[in-house]
Amino acid sequence: MGVQLQTREHCPICTNRKTRTLHQQSFSSPILRQFLADFYQGRADLEALASGSYRIAKCQTCSFIYQTSVLNDEGLSALYGDWVDAEASLAKKQNARAKLFRQYAGQMETLSRLFPCPPQQVHLLEFGMGWGYWSRMAQAFGFRVNGLELSPQRAEHARSMGIAVVDELPDAGPHYHFIYANQVFEHLVKPLQTLQQLQSILIPDGLIYLRVPDGRDIEKTLQRSGWHSNLDAIHPLEHINCFTRTSLLELASRAGLEQVQPPLRLNLRSLWGGIKREYSDRFVTTHIYFKNK
Repeated sequence: MGVQLQTREHCPICTNRKTRTLHQQSFSSPILRQFLADFYQGRADLEALASGSYRIAKCQTCSFIYQTSVLNDEGLSALYGDWVDAEASLAKKQNARAKLFRQYAGQMETLSRLFPCPPQQVHLLEFGMGWGYWSRMAQAFGFRVNGLELSPQRAEHARSMGIAVVDELPDAGPHYHFIYANQVFEHLVKPLQTLQQLQSILIPDGLIYLRVPDGRDIEKTLQRSGWHSNLDAIHPLEHINCFTRTSLLELASRAGLEQVQPPLRLNLRSLWGGIKREYSDRFVTTHIYFKNK
């Protein structure tokens, strides 16, 4: 079949078919064609996309914003396996500043407080683990970790660092205490079905952490100035789901999950900044902890 575009005929959260178009242009339009050529450094199959349309739709029922035209399975494999610059992506992780790893370590401290038992008794899954650096930090803290990744190259790199990589999700059952999905659900063609599957492999008191790009004010921006290349939350081909905190909570609710607040993490030396961060994390941003209802 080869690389092709396919159409999502209904909202990927509530399945409603009634939508309103917020933006639409052909993938063969000069501005979009040039953007894709530059962004993927000539590796994208632009001819396979030429007859398609980059349409941003808003569901008339749940107000979710998403792209209706998405790549088929062959196209997704090509996108994440060939079009994306793997060397640059890996170098970004390898050359990351200590701030990133302090953030990972802070998340491990939070997990230790959420599951107050020896870490080797806590089984974690990093869903969409990329190169595996979060999983490596979790292992350093003593947690039992599995990682699942679509890209064979990224999965093999994680294995080379000692991560236990799984090729698919297990059957429904109490497998994991915690599932970490950072910058994953904006990419998924069927986000609700995927989250339902993840929910089904949690232990009864297990937790899922979702983090996605923040799509606040995307609609206003499109109305005011149209599409432009720095609207990362609705990136053509890749960020096909544009979440706000409200729509992320709606997705989780339909998957049988509800929000849970993590323990406070405040430092007296930077108390005001910590309070602002905690408020933002708990009421504004699109990174949230969930548990079974």
